[in-house]
Amino acid sequence: MGDIMKKGIVMFAALFLVLTAVQITPAKTLNNPPEKPTINGPTSGEAGKSYTYTAVSTDPDGDKIFYCFNWGDGNEICTDLYPSGQQASASHTWESKGDYTITVKATDEHGAESEPATLKVSMPLSYEKPSIRIIKPRNGIYIFDIKILPILGQIVIGDITVKTRASDDVSRVDFLLQMSCGCGLKVMHTDTSSPFTWEWNMDYDDDEVIDEGIVSLTVRAYDSEWQESKDAITILKL
Repeated sequence: MGDIMKKGIVMFAALFLVLTAVQITPAKTLNNPPEKPTINGPTSGEAGKSYTYTAVSTDPDGDKIFYCFNWGDGNEICTDLYPSGQQASASHTWESKGDYTITVKATDEHGAESEPATLKVSMPLSYEKPSIRIIKPRNGIYIFDIKILPILGQIVIGDITVKTRASDDVSRVDFLLQMSCGCGLKVMHTDTSSPFTWEWNMDYDDDEVIDEGIVSLTVRAYDSEWQESKDAITILKL
């Protein structure tokens, strides 16, 4: 066989292999990014208070999507994967008053990223948490609800009306004693109107709560949005 024929056979075989490889290699699938998301949520509020925002996008390929929220104050959070077209939500609290721009991007499960969507928000006010303070018994010896002597600390003999001073936004106050098991606090009384008081005029089961000897008395105040504040004192209860 001549050299020319050998070379021709080799070239034909190489060409055949190349054409075969082209035919059997699947074309790379084009991955399209999700659409620019839509953001919804409050555009103004109070610093120190939590607000919830939603974002939704669709993916042309039907891929799952996750959303990254940049809150404009140096903080960012990304959600789990959601089906295309399903709304996702995230909450944030701005610590300082000011104007901020929320930026949200949708990214599909293969890494394709959408155009960013933005929402401008303003936090012109600072949110003040509710406040509560036990004012009776405090710094005195009390005998059957009457303060007979000022001292540093609290000694209570007999029944006592526990009184508090609360901020105007307080709508509920719980009065709590420590459980005998040492496993937490138990609500002994709840008052939903000002002034917030508790008529502590009975003895409780010693196996349930500690209401004699060295007693820890706690009050918890809540506003209409369940923001919480508390105060606590230690009493020698006889």
